[in-house]
Amino acid sequence: MKEYKIIKQTGTAVKSQQDFEDLINSYAKMGWKLVNLVTHRGILKAAIERKKKEE
Repeated sequence: MKEYKIIKQTGTAVKSQQDFEDLINSYAKMGWKLVNLVTHRGILKAAIERKKKEE
C-alpha cells in the first residue's frame, strides 16, 4: 500500500523556487517519490508518494 502527500511552494520569487526544490529533495531522501507537479494560480504543488510503512 502507498501513502500520498501534497506539498506546495510557499512565497514567490526565485529564492522560493530553490526552496521548493530543496523541499522536494528533502522528501526524496526520506523515501518519497514525486508523481505529479502542477501549478495553480502561480503556486507550484507537488504530489508525492512512498510505500506505507508497516506497523
